[in-house]
Amino acid sequence: MYTGRLVESFGSLLGHLFALIADAYERAPILVLALSALLVLPAAALISLAAQSGQRLVSRTIALRAAGRTPQTEEEIMKQMIDLDAATAAAPQSQGWLTVEGRPGGPMALAGDIIRIGRQEDNDIRLADRLVQRHHAVIERTAGEAFTIKDISGQDGSGVRINGEPKAEARLADGDVIELGRTRLKFENAPV
Repeated sequence: MYTGRLVESFGSLLGHLFALIADAYERAPILVLALSALLVLPAAALISLAAQSGQRLVSRTIALRAAGRTPQTEEEIMKQMIDLDAATAAAPQSQGWLTVEGRPGGPMALAGDIIRIGRQEDNDIRLADRLVQRHHAVIERTAGEAFTIKDISGQDGSGVRINGEPKAEARLADGDVIELGRTRLKFENAPV
């Protein structure tokens, strides 16, 4: 009985609220729309933020799997991401750079232990080449401060060529030319 009255009261309150909003809209539609936007925009921003976080998690999982670190559970993924971030925070002994031929801006520093390269926006290095897969390659800084590249483009991908030779995985040396699709990148490495 009490629940019935509560539902009835809530329904009545909701009806009054909608009537009040309709009346306000008739008097000042721009004000009502502006106030509505103030309520809707933060919610849209939170949804967008959650979607981006989810995308980053998926992208990091792909990179970890490509690097041979295959987590099985969400807890393992989170632990490996924390370990990866902690290792990234440690000062590197060498620095690597990639220069994309034909792209202005000069060399890009390879920051972190895993650098994802591909056509999709969630990659660390995004290439606008249609022959480059969404997630095409991963460059990993090894414990010995060397850099290795791994092809993750799959069977449908155009693969990775180092100095003209197809490679599934290779250790990079200063001056190596990496080809992904029609895009050429020059790798440079120097001690810090």
